Amino acid sequence: MQINVVTKDVIITARQKSDIEKKISRLKKYLKHESPVNIEVHLIDDSGPNKTGVTQSVKIDVVSEHYNIHIEEKKNNIMKAFANALRSVDRQVRDQHKKEIQKAQTGGGRFDKVFGILGKFRRKK
Repeated sequence: MQINVVTKDVIITARQKSDIEKKISRLKKYLKHESPVNIEVHLIDDSGPNKTGVTQSVKIDVVSEHYNIHIEEKKNNIMKAFANALRSVDRQVRDQHKKEIQKAQTGGGRFDKVFGILGKFRRKK
């Protein structure tokens, strides 16, 4: 799992960067069966050229064979925006992981579900 933190017009400390990488690495338990996983975190200051606004945004991209997730969050504090974006990414990765597990346990997709249901209603002779 490769984590890239990219900043644009935002200054973050080494501690903030390590916290971001540590929190993103928690997704590893759901992505351990994926071979190449790239996670990019973009921290951007959208205040404009005059710096009169306080809008800062965080974009998180998770790209692998089974996952293609893009989340964007805007807040006035960069770490609050990151926390909200991370919650959304975590929820989507967990949901996708659960779907993959259910698909593996049932043995397939819709075709098996339809004929599995029809098999329950067969008459016994």
